[in-house]
This record gives sequence, C-alpha cells and structure tokens, in this order.
Amino acid sequence: MGLIAFAQTTPTKKAAEKDLRKDVKELKQERKERNKKIVKGQFKQAGKEQKEINADRKHMNANKKHLKNKGVKHPIEKAKEEVKTTNP
Repeated sequence: MGLIAFAQTTPTKKAAEKDLRKDVKELKQERKERNKKIVKGQFKQAGKEQKEINADRKHMNANKKHLKNKGVKHPIEKAKEEVKTTNP
C-alpha cells in the first residue's frame, strides 16, 4: 500500500501543484492591479490587464486538466485554499 501511495505523488505532480499555487497568487495580484486602474478611470489599461488575466486563466485551466489526469480532485480550489492559509 505504501508503494502505491508513493507512486501517486510524483515530483511532476508536486511541481505542477506548486506552479498552480504560484499562478493563483499572481492572478489575484493582477486582479487587484486591474481593479485599481478601473477605480482611477484608466479603462484602456484595465482592458489590457483583463486580456492578460484571461490568458493566465486559460493557462491555469490547462494545468487543472493536467492535475485532474494525475488524480487531484478540485486542483484550483485546493490551490486557492492553500494560498489563503499561507497568506492571511
């Protein structure tokens, strides 16, 4: 049983989870910056920020599919929760 559990947590899986947590943090920061620009009335720049956010979300969803294939249930929600617990 121990060998099976070890086989499920491969280094690529751990690295992918770490990358997903980093992506969640970056996405949150980009959203804050976009919202600040909207408040200031800088709508063109906010639109550009939104395009970047959409590209990042597309990348995150690709990583989510990869992790789901590895056997992780709800990878994005799990990453968001881990980010919240490390950064209160």
